[in-house]
Amino acid sequence: MTTLEERFLSSYPILAGLGRADADGKPLGNPRMEAIAPDQWRIICEACFGYLWNRPGLTMEQRSLATMSTLVALRRDDNLHGHLLSGLDVGLSAEQIVEMMLQLIYYVGAPMANTALLRANDVFIERGVKVNPYKVYDTQESPEDLYRRGLTKRTEVLGDGAGRSFDKDEAVDQDWERHLLEYLWGSIWTRPGLSTQDRCICTLSALMVVGTDSAIRTYIGAALRLGLTQDQIRELCFQQTFYIGTQNARHAKMLAEEVFLAQ
Repeated sequence: MTTLEERFLSSYPILAGLGRADADGKPLGNPRMEAIAPDQWRIICEACFGYLWNRPGLTMEQRSLATMSTLVALRRDDNLHGHLLSGLDVGLSAEQIVEMMLQLIYYVGAPMANTALLRANDVFIERGVKVNPYKVYDTQESPEDLYRRGLTKRTEVLGDGAGRSFDKDEAVDQDWERHLLEYLWGSIWTRPGLSTQDRCICTLSALMVVGTDSAIRTYIGAALRLGLTQDQIRELCFQQTFYIGTQNARHAKMLAEEVFLAQ
């Protein structure tokens, strides 16, 4: 049986992979926290990084994307700074991190996504990382082409039943659905830099913070459609425990089981 000390020591390679260790592989401390709550710091290292981040089922890149997306939705700029650095250290490119921020605009709102993007830029400057952003938006493309591309992508992600929440007899809902098909689905979900599956991981992670039960169920179904397994989705909920709290993470897992049962 693994001892707690062994579990704590198993956090070392994880923290090193996240860029949070010194040249000898020893985790960088948090002097202020260790001074007033050494046991809290120990539990974070042991239970979060020694246990959760060490589990199979999700890659370090997937866990990093999920965590950063969650922190954007929570507006935790202080924690986001460290995880942006870690995102670069696990192998995500600056361009992928920028795409993650853009992906979240319609889910957490542009103000939160824009603020997080500025924090990311601070990290890129701190690291001396040059960003070569994707410039694929075509102002000459017709709205009709954008709409059709969005309709195709939404169907790929959400299935044939997507769009049922819009009232076809309400003018505002007709415009609303078209707006989302053109910009959320046609402009954002089709962009390069992140796979469709990774975009879904980012979206689902943020929705566990700000989404309705219906939205969470919808994107759990999307995750399955895009190739994530039931166990990977359960693992994503488990990963969230340290970032959104046990109750919220367990609630998301309960919704996931409802979706699995209905398959």
